[in-house]
Order: sequence, then C-alpha cells, then structure tokens
Amino acid sequence: MLPVETLINSINILLTEAYAGPPDPRSTWFIDNEPDSGILGILAGVSAEEASMSVDGSGNPGTTIASHAEHLHWSLANMNAAMRGGEYGNWKESWNLQTANEQEWDRLRSALRSEFETLREGLKNQKELDVEYLTGGLALLPHAAYHLGNIRQMGERVRRPAPDC
Repeated sequence: MLPVETLINSINILLTEAYAGPPDPRSTWFIDNEPDSGILGILAGVSAEEASMSVDGSGNPGTTIASHAEHLHWSLANMNAAMRGGEYGNWKESWNLQTANEQEWDRLRSALRSEFETLREGLKNQKELDVEYLTGGLALLPHAAYHLGNIRQMGERVRRPAPDC
C-alpha cells in the first residue's frame, strides 16, 4: 500500500514544476528545465497589455492570457476552499476576466501564486485524503499542463509583429 505522504509529495512535485518551474533544472518531468519555465515564471514576463490581448481578436472567454491566469487562480482557490470544507464555485465564472490593467494584472499574478502556495501547504498537512480531493488534486496536474501550453503559445502570438497589409 502506498503511504498518503508519498502520493501527496508526488502531487506537490508536479504542481511545483507546473507552477513555479523545475525545483532542480537537471531533472524535470514534463516542462523545460530553464528557470521560470512554469506558469508563474512565464506570467511574470507578460505585461498587462499582452495579457489582455485576444489571440483571435474575438474577446471570447479563453482567448487572453489574463483569462487563463484567472481560470487557473479560480481552480486553485476552489480546491483550497473544498479542502477547508467549502463548496466549489461556478466553473463558467472562472472565465469572466478577459482584460486587466497593470494593477489588476499584478494582483492576479500575486493571488495565483498565493493560492498555489496555499494548496501546496494544505496538501502537505493532509494525513488522509478523501477520494474526491485526491481526484481533484490529480486533476490539477494535467489542467495546469494544458494551460501552461496555452499560455506559452498565446505569449508567442501576442508578441508576434502584425503582418504588413
């Protein structure tokens, strides 16, 4: 039987890689081994203007880096709330943010980092894991990897010079 501490440690290692970047650049599981190659590092190099640019010009949910960052923040905050006995929020509301000014963007990146750290600490303190929380914690891993890929691609698109007409 696998001790719960071992499973939690593995989840935290992968969450750390996805959000903070590789703890040891010589050994990564699924992302680049450069420093700041996780979600938080990538977002640190994105301006509020870039984060608010729609990659397809539609302004629809999910078409800006800011919307992906808010969605990730929402998902971590909801997992943290659930672990404290709270209820999950409305998933559709996680996509409400499309644009952010500099102050809002700084606040969002800080809030995302805070929820990530809260989750890591909350998981470390678990002595037992309810199956629902285990499944939720495991689901956060591919979820983060998916959005990491999207954010990286979106960053390239918003920084690409507009074609000459």
